[in-house]
Amino acid sequence: HKTVDDTVKMAHDQIVFLASMVNDLSTLSRAERGVGDDGEDIDVDAMIHELYAEYEPEASKRGLALNLHMPSRIGTIHTSQLYLRELLQNFVINALKYTHKGSITIDVRKSRTGEVTFSISDTGIGISKSDQKRVFDKFFRAEDYRTRETNGTGLGLYVAAKLSRKLGTEIAVKSRLN
Repeated sequence: HKTVDDTVKMAHDQIVFLASMVNDLSTLSRAERGVGDDGEDIDVDAMIHELYAEYEPEASKRGLALNLHMPSRIGTIHTSQLYLRELLQNFVINALKYTHKGSITIDVRKSRTGEVTFSISDTGIGISKSDQKRVFDKFFRAEDYRTRETNGTGLGLYVAAKLSRKLGTEIAVKSRLN
């Protein structure tokens, strides 16, 4: 009986892994074909609240607090909604995957010059200095044994880097182990 449970769990984990890889490859393919290249006016406040509503139940289920920090109304920006949403989802999913206790915070700010900054921070396992240099490489997965506990494809942050280039924006990582 135990063997059947183990086999079913292993099969489930592999299906989740493959689904994640197909999703990442599909996003890359869409970006390379220019599917989401057209910009549109996006209500940032509405989009961020939708993102929060989508991932808060998963955070709760894992015993994590998902916080939203948007000090003022952001208004609209003109960009690809498809790419921006995929990019932000990617970081939230990573935060959920590698945070075992504590919280994840989505922070959105608008500067006086109108530049909008999106930040996803968490109390997760962190990334070593040496791994931070390679974290956006295709198929890269950190050597940290704790990253091996999850079925990552090593494509998520590569996709994020590709989408940020398509958006004409930049992404940065600040982290330390633990």
